[in-house]
Amino acid sequence: MKTLSNIFIVLIQFCLGGFLHSQTGLDVTPPRNYYTSAPGESTVNKINVSNPSKSNSLTLTVSVNDWEYDSSGNNVIAEPGTLKNSAAKWISIKPQSYFTLAPGESQQVEITVTPPVKRFDSLNVHTALVFVTQTNPVDSYNEKGALIKISLRSGVKIYHRFDEKNSPGVEFTDYKFNKKSRKLELSIGNVGNTWTDGTVVTELVDQNDGTQVKLQDQIIYTLPGDERVVGIPLPAVLKQGKYIATSTFSYGDDDTIKMAELTFIYD
Repeated sequence: MKTLSNIFIVLIQFCLGGFLHSQTGLDVTPPRNYYTSAPGESTVNKINVSNPSKSNSLTLTVSVNDWEYDSSGNNVIAEPGTLKNSAAKWISIKPQSYFTLAPGESQQVEITVTPPVKRFDSLNVHTALVFVTQTNPVDSYNEKGALIKISLRSGVKIYHRFDEKNSPGVEFTDYKFNKKSRKLELSIGNVGNTWTDGTVVTELVDQNDGTQVKLQDQIIYTLPGDERVVGIPLPAVLKQGKYIATSTFSYGDDDTIKMAELTFIYD
């Protein structure tokens, strides 16, 4: 007989993107919703919530939290209404925030964002995080045979900006080689008034023989005012020498390109 010491809850959290378990699953799409409106104007987007399980029903609740990025691009989740860029109190959920899905069933949920008529800060972008959480854990067993209760949760990021002229802007503020971590570190600041996403593409050139080395692309997401440090790993095997690193980042509808160069010695 299993004792309570063998029972624990596994909570799979945040943007699962189609996570499936042998006995239960939860699909919530899309993982991001974008809104643009004037003060006091309501805008509506929908998410689709699906139960891919063939045998278990899901009892689900929808809740709202605050959310922002840290300097490394990780998600910081906070209580609703506590972050300066919070849009949590602007959100309403329809048709309801508590529902059940039978095996194979799906349901659309409307997420309405209504900013206040009178703006209370100078920020043009506000965010929130909508969680869809399973409240009826499902029994399973881990590889050691211990009983596990599995409960799933998936998050949808909410971005809202006011309908001012869209002015994306990114600046490179520093570029250096961190010998200890064996990474290039590119510092980026979002100086615009909107969210700005893109890919940092980096190439090394060996100054001794001209050999070119393509490094791993880094996808970044930023909000206005964010300061981001992008770590770019060097190859596991890289010969000693003097290198020039060139990183480019393109963003915006017109594909504005920023470029940074760094000369460093690898030994």
